[in-house]
Formats: sequence, C-alpha cells, structure tokens
Amino acid sequence: MKKTGHRKVERTTELCDFNQLGLDFVSAASYSMPLRKETEPMNQELIEVLEKKISDIVEKYSALKEENARLNEELQRHSSDREGFKSRIDAILGKLDGI
Repeated sequence: MKKTGHRKVERTTELCDFNQLGLDFVSAASYSMPLRKETEPMNQELIEVLEKKISDIVEKYSALKEENARLNEELQRHSSDREGFKSRIDAILGKLDGI
C-alpha cells in the first residue's frame, strides 16, 4: 500500500542581504533623481559635439550624393559611347565579311 501523505512545509520569510550575494541593487528613487548641476555643462558639451558630428555626416552625405549623381551620368555617357562603338565595329565587320 502506497502512502500519500502530505507533509506540512514550513515557509519562513528570510530577509536576503543582496550585498552578501554579490548583487548591487540601486533603489528605485535614485533612478529619477535630477541631474547634478556639474553634469549639465558636460551634457551641453556632449550635445554640441554630437551636433557637430551629425552636421559633418550630413555634409559628407550630401557630397557623396552629388558624386553618385555625377558618376551615374558619366556611366550613362560611357554606356552610350560603348553602344556607339559596338555598332560601328559591327558595321566594319559586316563590310569585311562582304569582301
């Protein structure tokens, strides 16, 4: 015969010392603290540096876009020149076959 008894499990609520476990928790209140006054000028400098980098990237993008358009026009011109040369060579080869 099988015993199917229920054991009474004692549950104790222990307070965990998270520092002892190697965990470093920051209280929720510190997440919403306003910036300190000494970090505000640093943040302004970082924003200015970021704005400068973004404007440099935009300038480079514009220059590359213009160069790409110029190169596409040059490619079209070379392609049409190639087609012209190809038809001229085919005409010359046709004349040579007739000789």
